[in-house]
Amino acid sequence: MALWPLESGALAAATTPDWAVAALLVDGLVDPLGLHSAAPRLSWQLRSDRRGARQTAWRVGVASSRIAADQGRFDLWDSGRIADDRCFDVAYAGTPLTARQRVWWRVTAWDERGIAATSPVAFWEMGLLAASDWSAQWLSAETAAQRQDRATGLGWRVGPAGKAGATQAFRLRFTLPQPAALTALTACSAGSRIWLDGEEIIPPKRGGWGSPGPRSAIASAAAGPHALVIETRSRGETPVQAAALVRATLADGRTLRFDGTTLDSALAPRGGWRAGDADSDWTPTSAAAGQAVMPARAATLLRKPFRVAGRVASARLYLTALGLYEAEINGKRLDAALLRPEFSDYRKHCLYCVEDVADLLVPGDNVLGVHVADGWYGSYISPDGRFSYGEPPLRLFGQLEIRYADGRVVRVATGPGWSVAESPITSATIYDGEAYDARREQPGWSRPGFTPDARWSAAEPAPPATAALVAATVPPIRRKEQLRPQAIVRLADGASVVDFGQNVAGWVRIALRGRRGQTIRLRYAELLNPDGSVDQSNLRAADATDHYTFATDGAVERYEPRFTYHGFRYVQIEGARQPVTAADITGIVIRTDLPETSDLQLSAYVPQRLWINSRWSQRSNFMGIPTDCPQRDERLGWTGDAHVFWDAASFNMDTAAFTARFMRDMRDMRDAQRDDGAYSDIAPVARRDHFAEPGSSPGWGDAGVALPWTVWQRYGDTSLIDQHWASMTQFLASIRASNPDLVWSHARGVDYGDWLALDAKQPGDPTTPKDLIGTAFWKAAADQMADMARASGRAGEAARYAALATDLARAFRTAFVRGDGSIGNGSQTGYILALRFDLLDAAQRRPAVARLVADIRRRGTLLSTGFLGTPYSLDVLADAGEDALVYDLLLRTDFPSWGYMIAKGATTTWERWNSDAGDRSMNSFNHYALGAVVGFLFRRVAGIAPTAPGFRRFAVRPVLDPRMERAGARYDSRLGRIETRWRRQGSAGLSLDLLVPPGATAALFLPDVHEAGAAPSRFAPVVDRDGRPGIEVPSGRYAFRSGIG
Repeated sequence: MALWPLESGALAAATTPDWAVAALLVDGLVDPLGLHSAAPRLSWQLRSDRRGARQTAWRVGVASSRIAADQGRFDLWDSGRIADDRCFDVAYAGTPLTARQRVWWRVTAWDERGIAATSPVAFWEMGLLAASDWSAQWLSAETAAQRQDRATGLGWRVGPAGKAGATQAFRLRFTLPQPAALTALTACSAGSRIWLDGEEIIPPKRGGWGSPGPRSAIASAAAGPHALVIETRSRGETPVQAAALVRATLADGRTLRFDGTTLDSALAPRGGWRAGDADSDWTPTSAAAGQAVMPARAATLLRKPFRVAGRVASARLYLTALGLYEAEINGKRLDAALLRPEFSDYRKHCLYCVEDVADLLVPGDNVLGVHVADGWYGSYISPDGRFSYGEPPLRLFGQLEIRYADGRVVRVATGPGWSVAESPITSATIYDGEAYDARREQPGWSRPGFTPDARWSAAEPAPPATAALVAATVPPIRRKEQLRPQAIVRLADGASVVDFGQNVAGWVRIALRGRRGQTIRLRYAELLNPDGSVDQSNLRAADATDHYTFATDGAVERYEPRFTYHGFRYVQIEGARQPVTAADITGIVIRTDLPETSDLQLSAYVPQRLWINSRWSQRSNFMGIPTDCPQRDERLGWTGDAHVFWDAASFNMDTAAFTARFMRDMRDMRDAQRDDGAYSDIAPVARRDHFAEPGSSPGWGDAGVALPWTVWQRYGDTSLIDQHWASMTQFLASIRASNPDLVWSHARGVDYGDWLALDAKQPGDPTTPKDLIGTAFWKAAADQMADMARASGRAGEAARYAALATDLARAFRTAFVRGDGSIGNGSQTGYILALRFDLLDAAQRRPAVARLVADIRRRGTLLSTGFLGTPYSLDVLADAGEDALVYDLLLRTDFPSWGYMIAKGATTTWERWNSDAGDRSMNSFNHYALGAVVGFLFRRVAGIAPTAPGFRRFAVRPVLDPRMERAGARYDSRLGRIETRWRRQGSAGLSLDLLVPPGATAALFLPDVHEAGAAPSRFAPVVDRDGRPGIEVPSGRYAFRSGIG
C-alpha cells in the first residue's frame, strides 16, 4: 500500500488559483459501470489561465475504497511520480481487478514551477467478467398463448396465378362457439390489406398496398361464423403466397386456433368478404414452401416479487434481452435510457446494462418489472427479415444483486418465480412503429400489492444465448430535446399535419381525448405531398406509423412510444375527433447521449447552416451504432458513411467509446462471416450472402482502419489500436493477397465506387475508375497503419507499412497518371484522391491541381463528386492555395451544392445532391455523408487543425476570403478547451483571439502576426511543410493582430 505524500501538497492544497486537475475519464467515460478492460486508459485535464502552463510530472493513485482514496492510501496502484507531460493514454497497471469491483482514483499533476494540484476522486466499476459471475437463467419473453401460436405456425398457401395487378384475395373461414377476443396474424408475399367480416382491421400502409411481410391485429367477434380476408394484388406469372393464424380467446377462457391450411383464394372476387356471402369465385389453395416468419406480436410484461430485509449498502441490476427491454422497480423507471440493449450481432456479443438501483429499493416487499419487445433482434431488419440474428423467442436475462451493510449478498435472478403477460403494446418494430391499446393496461403491474389475474402465467426457460455477454459502457440512447410544433394544418379529411420545423430522429408525445376503443394513427415523414399530407414514399417498406387506442371516454390520455423510433419532420394525426393543437403534441428527439464537444460560429450563412444541418444528421444517426439514415427500412451501420464523416463527427461529439464499440461490431462481422480478412460494408449485418463478393469495398471496408486512426488522432488513446491491430493487419493482408501488383483491381466487394457522384446514371456507376479509387484508399490505409504502428510501439510494422505506402504510390502513378498529367478518366474525384492521399510526385501535383480547378470551373464552379471525393475536395483546394474557389463552392446555392439543400429548406444533410428530384426509392433527407466537409470548417476555416495526437499540437491557419467576415470555434479536447475567433478589421487587418489549453501548443500561420504590446521575438518561429513561416504559441489566452487585408 502506498501513502500519498503530504509534502507533495496534493492533499494539503488540492488546487491552486491557477493550476487544477479535473475531468477524469476512464476509457473516455465519466465514472463508468461495467468495465471489462483489465487495463483501462486514464485521462485528465489541466486547468490554468496562466500562459505557458504545462504538466511536468504526474502521479495516479487507485484505491479499493473511497475513504482510502480520500486519505491518499492507494492499495491497488500507485504509479509514483512520473516525469512526463502525458495526461491521456495512461494504462492502469495495478493489482488485477475482479468482477463487480469498484475502485477510486485521483491524479496529482505538477506544473513547470513544481507546484502540485490534485484532482477530486473519481471511480470506475468492473462488470461481470465470466460466465461464473452470473446466476441468472434465460427466460422466454412470451406468453403461453404466443408460444403456442409460434408452434402452430401460419400455414403458408399459394393461390392461382392471375393477371398482374388484378385483385386477389385469400380467405380464412372459422366459427366461434361464443364471443371471443381475436388475435389475427397474417403474412403475404405481396402488399396486403386485412379484413374481418367486411371491415378493414389493419389500415393499409401509407394509404395503399404497402410492402410485403407479416402483420398482426387484435379484434373482437361474436359467436358464429366469420371470415378473415387478406386482400392483395396478383403478381402475374408469379403466384402470390399468403398465410394466416387466428387465435380466439373465448369468453370462458378457452383458446381456439384456426390456421392457414384451410385458406381459399379468389381472383377479383364478387363476394365472400363476410361469412354469409356467396363464394362461388373461391377455390382451395395448395400448400406453399414454409417460411420461417411470424408477424410482430404483443410485447410482454415480466415481473418478479422480492423482499429487502436489512440496510442496503449497494444494489446493481445487470440486465439484457434478446429484444428490447425497459425495466421498473416498484413502478419507477430505472433511468432515462431508451431502446436497450442497442443493436449488435447477437450471435457474437449481447450487451448487458448495469444500473445502480439502490435508491429504488424499499424495506419489505419490492417488485422488479420488465417490459420486452421485438427490438433489433426480433424486428424485420433490412435486408434479412425478422429474427435474422437468431431464433425466437425473445428472451430476458439478468440479475439484481443487493449487498447489505452486514455483508450479505442476495441475488434476484431471472429464472423460477417470474411471471409473464401480454403488454398493452400490441406490436412494436423498429421500422413500422408501435401499436398501443390502453384498454389492455394493468395498472400497478410492477408494484407490490398487485395481484396477477388469469392473463399472467409462469415464465418459461428459454434456450441460452450463445453470444458473449459484454457490458454496454457507451452512453445510452436518451431523450435529448423537445420540439414544439411550428405549424399545424388540418386536411380536408380531418387529419392534422404537424410541422416541427426540424428533421429529427425520435417520436412524438401526445395528450388527447377520445372515446374508448377509438384508434388514432401517427404517421411520420420527412416530406409533404402537394396537398399537404405526409409523403412516406421514400420510406420503402417502413410503415413508420404509431397507433394508439383510447381506454376512456373524454379523459385526456397521454402516450409516447418506447420500442421504436422514426426519422421525421412532419407527423400526420389521423382518427382524432377534434383538431390537434400545439398543446396536444410534442416532438421528442432521441440519440446516443455522447457529449457534444464543439461550437462553430461563421458569419456566412450557408457554411454556418451546413454545420448545423450536419450536426442534426449526426444526432439522428448516432443510435447505438452510426447509421446511414433514421427513417426508411435501413438504419444500418454502413461503414462507408462513417468512414468519410468521422473527422467531422469527432469535432461535433466525443466519439472515443462509441468508436471502440463500433469497431467490435466490425470485428464481429468479419469473424462471423468472412474467411478472407475483409470487412463487411455494414456492421452489424446478419448474413454473408448479402455481401458474398470477395474482398472489401474500397472506402467502406477501410473504415476498419480509418476510424481507429481518427480516434487516436483526436484523443491520443492507443488502446483501440491494440484491440483492433490484428483485425486491421488481416484486412490489409487480404487486399494484397488478391492484388500482388499493388493495384486494387480484384476482390473489391460490392465496389460502390464514388457513390452517388453527379455524373452517375445509377448510384454506383464508375464515374471514377474503381481500381483507381481502391488503390488510393489502400495507400491511405497503409499510411494510417504506419502512423498507428509507430504510436503503439510496433517499429518493425511501421517500417513495413511505410514501405508499402511508398510502393502503392509508385504503382498508382504507373497505372493511372499519364505523361500529360491527367489522371484516370479525368474525374474530379480521381484528382482529389491522388492529391489528398499523397500519391503524386512533386512535379505532378501542380498539373493535377490545374486540371481539377479547370474541371470545376468548366462545369460552372461545381463539384461532380460523390461520397468518396466530396469529403476531401475543399482540403485539396485549400492546400493548393485555391482559397477563392473554396469559398465559391462553400457559398454556392445553385444545384449541386450544400447551399442548394439549404435554399430548398433542408434542416439536415441530404443523401444525394438532388434528393428533391432524385429516385425516391433511395432518397434520405437525413444522411450525414455529404456533410463530411464540416471537418474542414473546423480545421481550415475556424482554424483548429490537429497536428499531433490528442491536440498536443494544432495549427491555426484559417483559409481567408473577403466573403467570410469572421469565424471561430471552440473544441473541448482531452487537454481542455481550445478556442479561436478571428474577425476582419478593415484596413486594420485581422484580429485573432486564441485559447490554448495547458499541455498543448498552437502553431499560428498568419502574415505579419503579432500580439499587442509584445515583441515578435517573444514566440518561437515555426515553418509548415510548405515552407510558410509561423509562430509557436504555448498555452494561455491571446489576442493577436495580423496585417492581412
